[in-house]
Amino acid sequence: MKMHKMSKFATPIAVLVLILLSCGEKEKIVEVPIKTDCPPAVPRGVFAYNLDGYVQICWYPNTDEDIDGYDVWYGEEAYGDYFYIGTVWAVFPDPNEYCFNDTTGNGNQYYYAVSAFDKSGNESDLSFEIVSGTPRPEGLLTLYEYTYLPAESGYDFSTLSNTAQRFDLATSDIYFAADEGSNEITAFRPGVDIQDYGFVGDFDVINYAPEEGWSAKRSAEAIYGHVYILRLDNTPSGYHFAKLYVTEVTVNFVTFLWAYQTDPGNRDLAPAPDGGSDGRSIVLNEALMRGEKVKVHKGYRVGRQFPPSFGEGNMETDHDLQ
Repeated sequence: MKMHKMSKFATPIAVLVLILLSCGEKEKIVEVPIKTDCPPAVPRGVFAYNLDGYVQICWYPNTDEDIDGYDVWYGEEAYGDYFYIGTVWAVFPDPNEYCFNDTTGNGNQYYYAVSAFDKSGNESDLSFEIVSGTPRPEGLLTLYEYTYLPAESGYDFSTLSNTAQRFDLATSDIYFAADEGSNEITAFRPGVDIQDYGFVGDFDVINYAPEEGWSAKRSAEAIYGHVYILRLDNTPSGYHFAKLYVTEVTVNFVTFLWAYQTDPGNRDLAPAPDGGSDGRSIVLNEALMRGEKVKVHKGYRVGRQFPPSFGEGNMETDHDLQ
């Protein structure tokens, strides 16, 4: 099994050789061609999308002319051993990001890195960004106003379903109410907090649950295009975090996309638009939202082969990855 040791510091070394010949009082510089065989530059701009059941790792293309492809790696710690999970071949010219899907399962957090290799088999060091991913389930749900259709006005996120329920103080995390002219998403059972994160225009823009800012009245007005963050105390496992993105709202119902982090205490919900305080390097790209991905392979945690850059075969033929 191919393995990388991720270190906190990487020191590139360049050597320049000059030859100066002296012949009596005359001097001349003789240029001697020296063949260099250096590895490609380290891939840059690596980031991860947390999706339902898998993580999508993306990065910018290298500018090296003889680049042949990229190897993708995962580890259980930010600084430690990284294990090979797949190869993405270079396609030129290609101004878009390259991406790779790793099917890890919801609630499993791993760290990711990418290396580049050229046609001579030289491989770069691992990418420098500290990138982690934790897939989480998501869905689309409609809640009806609790006096209009009480049987479908509440929701328990731990069910991970798209089925509303009658709001129940013992189980329902939230319910929908139209009181005094305001359409409210209300935190219902004890231990649930909510906050309006504002209009962002995209479900995946908000990636990380905040530590403060929860509504004192434990409710927030449902507004089209707004994202809401929930903190749910699911004793004994501890706090879980969720987010909502309102796609439609009337006095009778509210419809929203939801994502729920099954890993207790993990605030990771989706990608952020800038590298933020969570230390992740994230770049949002409209092409990715449209599903325009280049040579995407699925990663597996068993039965790996060494990548083609090490002469051990082709991932597309060694495994059924299509």
